[in-house]
Amino acid sequence: MLNFQPLTLGMKTLADSYTFRYGEGSCQHSFVSSWSLRHKYGDSLCEHEGFLYTLRANLCSGGERVYLFPLGSRDDTEALRQAVQNVLDDAHSHDCRAKFQTVTQSARDAITAMFPRMFTQEYSRDWSEYIYDAQSLATYSGAKMAYKRRDFQRFGRDYAGRAETVMMTPANIPAVRDFQAEWLRAKVDASNDPAEREQVLGEDAGIQVAFDDWSALGLTGIVILIDGTVKGYAYGARLSEDYIDEINENCDHKIPNIYPFAKHEFARLCCEGTKYINFEEDIGSETLRSAKNHYKPVFLLDKYILTEK
Repeated sequence: MLNFQPLTLGMKTLADSYTFRYGEGSCQHSFVSSWSLRHKYGDSLCEHEGFLYTLRANLCSGGERVYLFPLGSRDDTEALRQAVQNVLDDAHSHDCRAKFQTVTQSARDAITAMFPRMFTQEYSRDWSEYIYDAQSLATYSGAKMAYKRRDFQRFGRDYAGRAETVMMTPANIPAVRDFQAEWLRAKVDASNDPAEREQVLGEDAGIQVAFDDWSALGLTGIVILIDGTVKGYAYGARLSEDYIDEINENCDHKIPNIYPFAKHEFARLCCEGTKYINFEEDIGSETLRSAKNHYKPVFLLDKYILTEK
């Protein structure tokens, strides 16, 4: 029997202990994201016999109970089979089918091998996470990065003596909040798409939670100042020893080449000792997809939805 408990900040250490070992560098199990977006997902956690289970309570409906893939060692096939069975039993105890949201390809393969023909599979390129080489973004070295290196250098020349990068801290978060409010107003006013506006407002709600609980969440980030005024920021959190998740990055789009500068500074100042940066999904936005591809991802981490038949 899985005894799910609503998310609390005190669960971060427990969640991180599983994500760091078994999360595959995916942002899906990130405690920071679960906490910041708990208004959206309503995540609850359960640790049981060496596995961590996540229930996305706010997504459960229509006879479906929604989970993330249980995190734990896959070396013991029988233990993993039992972990998946525990999810099925939990769903059935609520007269629901089990639905695994956005599982990685390796997790999909594990489930379908153990429970053949039991699940329908759904794939969308929109859910793929973009994984980058941290050192490449911190230096923009090599022929593949020549275009972005030139953009970065142009920004340096155009704003020499005026631009400064500082670490984000509780002390300067109020100024970052003010910038975020301006950025949000401009974004909402410029959009004619109600769905896009709703998405941006939802993201802002998560950003505000991250700012509220900055220290407790162990976040790291940078703030870009021009003439002493905030013009951009980026922040993220460790997913493992090798991966860091850049959760949000917002800059004044009217300033040429500020985004290549922000990515470089985040990689340089926040990702020491990290192999990869996860820039998350493009959620189907062609603008985001084009921008993310320009920075030359090392690979895409594909994800699937599995629904019990």
